[in-house]
Amino acid sequence: MNLKPSSFKRRDFKPKLRYSCAVTVCITSICQENGEPRLILCSDTRLTYTDIGSTNMTAKMEVLGYGWCVQLAGEWSGVSYLASLLKARIQASPDSPATIEFIERESRASINAFLGSSLCHADECYQILLSGFIQDSAIIMDISIVEGIPKVYLRDSFGAIGTGGTIASILLRLREYHPSLPLPYATYLVYEAKRSSEKEPTVGPYTALLLQAPGSDLKDQAYLKMMSETGKAHLEAVYSGLWRIPFGKIPEFRDDFFDKPKAP
Repeated sequence: MNLKPSSFKRRDFKPKLRYSCAVTVCITSICQENGEPRLILCSDTRLTYTDIGSTNMTAKMEVLGYGWCVQLAGEWSGVSYLASLLKARIQASPDSPATIEFIERESRASINAFLGSSLCHADECYQILLSGFIQDSAIIMDISIVEGIPKVYLRDSFGAIGTGGTIASILLRLREYHPSLPLPYATYLVYEAKRSSEKEPTVGPYTALLLQAPGSDLKDQAYLKMMSETGKAHLEAVYSGLWRIPFGKIPEFRDDFFDKPKAP
């Protein structure tokens, strides 16, 4: 039997890239402890790999050095690389950053380098909350790249990013959050905002909560304390008591609560 060459044409199958996406909430806020400024860092721990699955064991905070930290949200590979660029620039400084202008300049330089890299995609979102201390002031810088457009803002009391950031921001504003609040009360409000943001289904159920303080001038460190499970259980007890459903009983309406329609 004579076999004829097959008419099958070779096709190049390109696998679909699955990017990891931090569907998340991250909150950074300023408060006071014994008259000195502190920073509260709070986030969930969920990381989703598009259609593959997700994990609830991801740390979304990273130490840059000289007492500065970042929290990350958005497309994970890209935003992690952006943070690494900023970390390298901060640690390349011979001394601890002394001015807001220096931090902003290094942030914008890192953004420009990232925009020219292969890990930056115009249809993705990248968000960073940068936090640290300059002299006696706590600083929060909100860095974002959305649809290829970079923005850098200073936040005077708190910043919230990620898919749950809108819910968290609204609740903190309704609670009239401000940077002069004492540590225990401020920590509860941040925890409450994170727990409430879980109404956004992509936000993870686990909570990481840290306290950032000044005092580290080493180029690869920051002064941080992580809240224990006992501390979070205390906050959860307060939250559960305030957010009972139903929260109370509303008295029955009387007949005169609504005007009756007038006859034509």
